[in-house]
Amino acid sequence: MFNKVILVFFGGAIGAVTRECIVLAGSTVHGHFPTSILVANLIAAFFIGFVAALAVKNSLIDGNLQLFISTGIMGGLSTFSTLIWGTVTLSQEPGQIWIGLTYLVGSLTAGLALVELGFWLGALPGRSRLE
Repeated sequence: MFNKVILVFFGGAIGAVTRECIVLAGSTVHGHFPTSILVANLIAAFFIGFVAALAVKNSLIDGNLQLFISTGIMGGLSTFSTLIWGTVTLSQEPGQIWIGLTYLVGSLTAGLALVELGFWLGALPGRSRLE
């Protein structure tokens, strides 16, 4: 069990540092709109689906590697708190709550779609072996 905690710990550190680099790179480009948070969350959503398919559908990676990548790196890359903070930030101006809600719903919808796309793409090698 301790080995799994270490995998998540180091993966989470990599993901958190990567997220911060994305946030710092994007903060000056797009003003106050949290585009960098959106990008980090969507990248993580795609790769969580992709890695899950590689592990579950194709058995190409073992459970420890899946834990390191999905829970560790992608968990550190994307965070619910940054999604909510971006939503609150966009909703601060009077009459602008619709921008925050659009960002929230758009993030969730795109995230779900990208998990499905990643899972589908990750499952492709298994499909070609079965045919």
